Amino acid sequence: MKNPEIDRLLSIMADLRDPIIGCPWDKKQTLESIIPHSIEEVYEVADQIYNKNYEKLKEELGDLLFQVVYLSQIAKEKNKFNFNDVVISIRNKMIDRHPHVFANKRFKNIEEFKNWWEESKNKRNNSILDDIPKNYPALIYANKIQKKVASAGFDYSSDIQSLDKVIEESKELKKEMKNKNYKKIQEELGDLIFACLDVSRKLGYSPEVILAKTNKKFIKRWKFIEQKIKKDKKSLKSVKLKEFDHYWKLSKRK
Repeated sequence: MKNPEIDRLLSIMADLRDPIIGCPWDKKQTLESIIPHSIEEVYEVADQIYNKNYEKLKEELGDLLFQVVYLSQIAKEKNKFNFNDVVISIRNKMIDRHPHVFANKRFKNIEEFKNWWEESKNKRNNSILDDIPKNYPALIYANKIQKKVASAGFDYSSDIQSLDKVIEESKELKKEMKNKNYKKIQEELGDLIFACLDVSRKLGYSPEVILAKTNKKFIKRWKFIEQKIKKDKKSLKSVKLKEFDHYWKLSKRK
């Protein structure tokens, strides 16, 4: 089924890349050079979701869609695939991955479905970790690793056990900090962060979402502190640690 709006968008993209009439900047872009822009658009979409700004979200989703169109156009010029091939690919994948919706397969519960999903993705790999992109941000990469190994049964039997691991790792970090063994400090700090992320995974929360909320909360409190310090006719540089503690407690009550 033809979609005139999509066709128009594809036509605009082709014009931007046209060797004669195209935009000088757009004509020289490559698949690799577009990567940072595509990643940036994903973060801008996430920002508007957190802000619940649906008008801006609509705009940012359009920008994100344009990245798919952009990359598809460059691939088309290389005679690799085009935008329609991308649509067909994801359409077929979703149908194959949801036989309980588009076929007659039945799953007893969500866990059985999730296990089947992982198995279907891992058939072509030597390791269950092979299909995780290596260039993920470390936070997302760690979360993906933890989910994969947990799906294979390498998991804590309870939420509390995952928290106990955090306590264990913090003790090991404290020991190396006292010893001033800087190489081991980095290693143990990494283990501690990894363990904290696993608690989030075990509790069923996205560490990305949780940390984003914490960042937002901290920024709100810090801006309150800045306003209070300014109101008290002080500068940030002149405020001592005990005073900061006082302002911080005020911000939490606020």
